[in-house]
Amino acid sequence: MNIDSAAFNLPATVKAFKGKLKRNDFQRELIHTGLIKKSEIAFERLDKHNDRPKTNAAIAAYNDYLTSCINERNLGLKPIRCFQRVDGLTQKLRDICQESPKQQVLEYIAVEALMPLFRAKLLPVQYGSIPGRGQVLGKRKIERILRIKLKCKITVAKGDVKKAYPSVTVECSMTLLNRDICKNKPLLWFVGALMDNYPGGHLCIGSYLSTWLFNYVMSYVLRYAMSLAQCRRGVRTAYVKAIVCYADDFSLFGFYSQLVKVIRKSTKWAKDHLGINIKPAWQIYRPDTFEEEKAVHCERAAGSHRRTEGVDMMGFVIRRTYTIIRGRIFLRIRKQVLRAWNDIKRLGYLPWWRACRITAYKGWVKFSDSVKFAVAYRFYPLLKLARQSVSTHGRKEYVKNEQRILLVAASGC
Repeated sequence: MNIDSAAFNLPATVKAFKGKLKRNDFQRELIHTGLIKKSEIAFERLDKHNDRPKTNAAIAAYNDYLTSCINERNLGLKPIRCFQRVDGLTQKLRDICQESPKQQVLEYIAVEALMPLFRAKLLPVQYGSIPGRGQVLGKRKIERILRIKLKCKITVAKGDVKKAYPSVTVECSMTLLNRDICKNKPLLWFVGALMDNYPGGHLCIGSYLSTWLFNYVMSYVLRYAMSLAQCRRGVRTAYVKAIVCYADDFSLFGFYSQLVKVIRKSTKWAKDHLGINIKPAWQIYRPDTFEEEKAVHCERAAGSHRRTEGVDMMGFVIRRTYTIIRGRIFLRIRKQVLRAWNDIKRLGYLPWWRACRITAYKGWVKFSDSVKFAVAYRFYPLLKLARQSVSTHGRKEYVKNEQRILLVAASGC
């Protein structure tokens, strides 16, 4: 992993600029190379049939400039702007960091250089913020655990990291990196120089490098929990039978008496060795067996509203025989569906902004057992109308407006 080579850094730089050429701050970085003008960037974006030669040449020149900064061991980064924003789902006030384009591209180079380490250290049971994984695959993993792997009566303990990114310090990250890649001194200096710019001395929400480093640090906590076991008569029995992690949330599957020991030891070890604060209030689930769920299903067929206990994670509640959407998310979907049908009845069409919200909820309904809801509220016919509305708005409004802006910019006006 030779970050002092421009040829090694070029793929990461190209990836960093992908999808960001419409942003003025990234355009300015290319214009400062002197190889391209703003009107030329707009012209090449407008022409969909060429391979953007001038833009690619400017990106290569900018990559050479970044490599020279790395070789001189002087990155010259601007301070990171911090602001607070309310999370739309949880209504929590989060500290968001906005990095300069230069630091963003450099972090892509750092992640590309650290990728062999991440591939080796990140566990297959980690599903948060990793390309190719996500909520759906994590949900399927829990379903396989409950329905195939562990069919007996078990307990699930769900833990959560308190203030996830702020709890992981730069010192902790660099300690682990020095342990694993101690021979690559240039890469260690490079990552350390990037994180020296982080305000507060901890990982930042909104940073590309911080996303990977948090999963990297979190893998040590999960690996320690999986290593806890008891040995009797020469037989080693692991306390944790299975584990699933999504960002800072993780669920441990096993027997209650053993999970109590894992909770106590893992919380203490994470605090002492990594400085990570795991919330003391763990959520305990006791999923019912197949026989118990079958009995409750007969009761529900007779008019009862009682449900068996399931595992609430990743926005879904997973049980032995079926999966439903988390309660507050389901209410939000139902409210938007009712409002959408009301808009169609009142206006005669579905507004594009409402259609965008409906299409965003497709995955929740599709990947859960929500057939009765989809039929009762005519979700899929509404989804079809929403797609048509979004497509029409994209053709008539957005695309034409974007082309007009590009034409003005290409003309140099």
